[in-house]
Parts: sequence; structure tokens; C-alpha cells
Amino acid sequence: MIYNSEEKIGVYSVAKIFTEELKWIFREQPINDFGIDGFVEITSNCFKFKDLVPTGKLLGVQIKSGKSFFKEGKDFSYVFRGSKRHLKYWLNYSIAVILVIYDKETNLAYWQEVNKSTITTTEKSFKINIPKCNLLKNESGEQLKTIAHFKDKYQYKLNQLLMSNDEVKLLVKQPLFLYIEIDDIPNSSYYHITLLVCDENCDNSLEIIYRYDDINPNRFEYMFYLLEGNSLKEAITDTIPWADLFLDDIDFTDNLLAKYIISETLDSNNLEFEQDIVELKDRNAFLKLACYSSGLYDFKLEIKANELASSFLALEAFFNKEPSVKQRIYL
Repeated sequence: MIYNSEEKIGVYSVAKIFTEELKWIFREQPINDFGIDGFVEITSNCFKFKDLVPTGKLLGVQIKSGKSFFKEGKDFSYVFRGSKRHLKYWLNYSIAVILVIYDKETNLAYWQEVNKSTITTTEKSFKINIPKCNLLKNESGEQLKTIAHFKDKYQYKLNQLLMSNDEVKLLVKQPLFLYIEIDDIPNSSYYHITLLVCDENCDNSLEIIYRYDDINPNRFEYMFYLLEGNSLKEAITDTIPWADLFLDDIDFTDNLLAKYIISETLDSNNLEFEQDIVELKDRNAFLKLACYSSGLYDFKLEIKANELASSFLALEAFFNKEPSVKQRIYL
């Protein structure tokens, strides 16, 4: 076997970028693997620990180094061509795989996820466009995290249900309450959304959300970011798909909440802000409207189990049932 120093330089250099720039763990394959040069494990900061904590979320990495991988390109991307046998291997891999091309002269690396939407097959091979904006550096972290968490959308949604097992079981027995806080992020178009599912009925949403104690074990918290212009109803439904949402016994919608916000604001005699509020409503700036007065807005919904909740519990019971047939023959 011929030793290829160019390839080893590429692996070491990309490993250095992952380690120093992203602060992630790079594990090189100790043998000449078929199409995977190493694995990256994502780390996270934890306030309880001084050091970074491994998360168990992995990416498979294939690294190509040399001028030849930068010869074919377009204005916004480089073109990589490879064999179908490697492509089949990557697509069938149990974790997500990214392809990285490394330029030794500039010490820059570019990446692209290998999946059915990013590749184009030809008669004997395949090609993949690697965007020039996908520069491997610290800023790539958030995008790469979403790839590493789940192999595909199916696994993501299945995990979403599995992680909500306790909430769903409780909700099937009784209606629960959903406390929501919309928090404005200064100098940003994003809003931080906090969801708290619990069985307590309280008129003070913030009291429930910010009470850190062990009084009630039936508390389940979710958090995400939402961009202005996106639907809060859709975001909540995507996060807890097993629940139907109600505001004062009415099916919850963004428009319904907007009416409540406007009514509350104008009823508090803030007539000087009436023109601004009407303008935000006309612009459909729903989240900005919610945070207009104080930078955050909190409210409560009642939630009830929907058909998906019942179906999931039936499916979970099937998965946990001890099989009668221990060995099945697949033809």
C-alpha cells in the first residue's frame, strides 16, 4: 500500500480545526477504513463543569486533501466527484456523514453533508456541490449540530415522541396546562420561546415558569428560537405534536393571541401606543407585537391529548411487548 502524505496532512489539519475552532472531539480511524477517516463528537458547555462535556452526538467525516479537489467549481461551490460504491456506503451509514475538502495552501476546509438531496448521480459515479460558504470554522457549529443529532427526519421525529413519553402518558389521563414565554432578543430578529407543560393551573405564568424547585414532578420544559414572521402555533405544534392547544376553550391560533395582546395593551390605557400596535398588526409582526410593552410576553394555554398521543402509546406498548417469536426468518 502506498503512503499518501497529502491525505494524512489533510486529516491532521481538519482534526486541528475541529479541535481548536469548534472545541469538538476528533477521533481518527486507526485503520484504513472504507470511506470514513474519522468521527467527530460534539461537546457542550455545562455550568456544573469547568470543561466541555461530550454529548454522544457523532458525525462521520471523509476528508479529501489536495489541489485536484478544487479544480472543478462554480461561482459559489466546488464540485466533488466520487464512486458509487463509496456513495452507497456513506448513505447507508448509521450516522450522518460529511465530506470535507482541505486546501493546504490556504489552510481552509469546506464541508457538505452527504445525503440524497445533496448528491447527483451519473451513469458510473456521483457528484456533490460543496458550497464555498460552508467553511469549516467555529461558526459552522450550529449547522453541523443539527446534522449530527439525527440521521434523518424520521429518526428526529421518533426521538421527539420518545423523549416526551412521560408528558404524553400524563396528558392522556388528564388535561394539562402549557405556560409560554416569548422573550425578545436585543438586536436580533429571533425570539427565545420557553414552553412549560405541567398540571398546575395558575394565573401567573412567570411564577410557574421561573419556579425552580421539586414541588411538582409533573413539569416538562422545552425551549427554542423563533424567527419573526414564523408561526408560533406551528412552532409549538412541531415541538409538542401530541397535544391540541386551547385558549379560553377556543382552538389556539396566532391571530387569536394577537387579538388578546392588542386588547390587553389598549385596555391598559396605553392609547399613545395605539398607532404602533395597529402598524405591527398590519405588518403581521406577531412576535414583536407580543414583546412590544416590556420585551417579553407570557400566557397560558390548556392542552389536551390528540390522536397522535393515543397512537404513540399504543405503538410504545407494542415495542415494549416481549416477542413470542424469538427468531424470525427473513427471505
